[in-house]
Amino acid sequence: MNVMLLIIYGMLFGVANIIPGDSGGTMAASLGIYDDLIRSISNLKTDFKKSMRFLVPLFTGAVTGLVLFSYSIEFLLG
Repeated sequence: MNVMLLIIYGMLFGVANIIPGDSGGTMAASLGIYDDLIRSISNLKTDFKKSMRFLVPLFTGAVTGLVLFSYSIEFLLG
């Protein structure tokens, strides 16, 4: 999967963790990456490089989305 697309999906994944009533798992299933996410986490020890090529961009985007969205929510509420 394209790295840039994984970062964008990760950002949506991170934003979903902030929104009440929504979860990262729901967003992952909606984006069609849930199976890949579970497979990468499950095979982390056996296929480390392949798992990390999927997980690093996804979690980089998740942290970025979480931070950016939380700052924007704080700004809008202030």
